[in-house]
Amino acid sequence: MKNNVMHGQAMGEIIAGLARIDFFAGLDEKSLRALAERIHVRRIDTGQSLCRYKDESRDVFMILDGMAKATIFSPNGREVAFRDLRAGDSFGELAAIDPMPRSANVITQRPSLVAIMSAAEFLDFMRHHPRVSENTMRKLARWVRSLSERVYEFNAPVAVRICSEVMRLARESMISENIARLRPAPKHAEVAARVNTHREAVTRTFGDLKKAGIIKRQRGELLVTDVAGLARFLRALETDDP
Repeated sequence: MKNNVMHGQAMGEIIAGLARIDFFAGLDEKSLRALAERIHVRRIDTGQSLCRYKDESRDVFMILDGMAKATIFSPNGREVAFRDLRAGDSFGELAAIDPMPRSANVITQRPSLVAIMSAAEFLDFMRHHPRVSENTMRKLARWVRSLSERVYEFNAPVAVRICSEVMRLARESMISENIARLRPAPKHAEVAARVNTHREAVTRTFGDLKKAGIIKRQRGELLVTDVAGLARFLRALETDDP
């Protein structure tokens, strides 16, 4: 990781970024200013490692701007993607809460502004701010639910896995009641890595979704034009599964 410590970074910009982080949602400005005194903010270049699988570091990371990707590699060397991390996302809570090695590699996908907080500071801040504890518990609960869904999908047909992943991405990127904008458009190889299949299967399924009028690619983004239609399409696939 390139250790470019941000000098002179505007405090207002940092506080605004921290206010968007999932487990700091709802904190007042006084609490956010106190939080800003406990972190280090760094500008990280594209393709840099923020943490490595099985690493024993315990810092908590917050993406103020930019994008990163969490992955692991299977024993045969195949990349398995967990999720994309964008501005407002965070990671490292597990390592801070239980002193176990990191559960994934995290690599920046574009130049990123990252806030870093030691495990001790994070845990102390949680103790003194019940809202942060509640937000963290809700986030961990969402992870458990998501993992439960993925256990089911592991044995589902490949088209179900692909459409379920598109639905997950759409729910995170809604721009209206029934439309989602995925920006940048996910690459077919990346979706394939997420659901343990090959790129050609993703291409076929995306073609079916396009013919059904559910997705549309434009100017480097993927528009899900009918999220409700995607849900119906997915239910039909699940019903057809013998």
